[in-house]
Amino acid sequence: MSGTTLAIAGIGILVVAFLIYAISQTGQPAQDPSWLTAQRNDDPELPGVYYPPHPGADGVMDTIDDRSHFATGNSIPICTEEQIEANQITNPVCYTSNPPTSGPHADQPMPFRVLENPAPKENLLHSMEHGGIIIWYNTTNQQVIDQLKNLVQDQVDRRRFVALTQYSGIEPDTIAVTAWTRLDKFPISELDNKRIENFINEHHKRFNPEGF
Repeated sequence: MSGTTLAIAGIGILVVAFLIYAISQTGQPAQDPSWLTAQRNDDPELPGVYYPPHPGADGVMDTIDDRSHFATGNSIPICTEEQIEANQITNPVCYTSNPPTSGPHADQPMPFRVLENPAPKENLLHSMEHGGIIIWYNTTNQQVIDQLKNLVQDQVDRRRFVALTQYSGIEPDTIAVTAWTRLDKFPISELDNKRIENFINEHHKRFNPEGF
């Protein structure tokens, strides 16, 4: 058999193999991207309380407005208990957790570091969309603040996406740790570095739709 004949036969085999593969894939459901799977994961074994992703102003899950951006400086309120019970969380939008864990947010994210001034929750939510973890505190206890600063600085030095901010929107002497769709909130008396570090280890970049 000549070389030309062998080459033609080889090409024919490849074409047939490709056609068989293409046919075998027909009708197979496309896999969801990992970030979509992550935000739907309500596994109680993961750290923090699960809050379903916000459906945005249209009230429909997994549409383009769920994570839409608006101009920095605009504010979105926290939903009241009555709004949540009545599922009136859209148009106008309110956040279903305090601090927020998903939903439309400001167009500018906050940097991952110890933030010396209180940061808007709407910008911090954008940072969570980038796979980050936010630690919020409402206390004047300097020992607690210093402990949190040291913890966050250590994480930042390890190139982890973690930020620390003062936040008067939660109960006094309270700490909250958030990732996209997850919230762990506790009094300062329960502060434990391992608790926060475990939250960070589990959720850091677990939700990361933009590939940061």
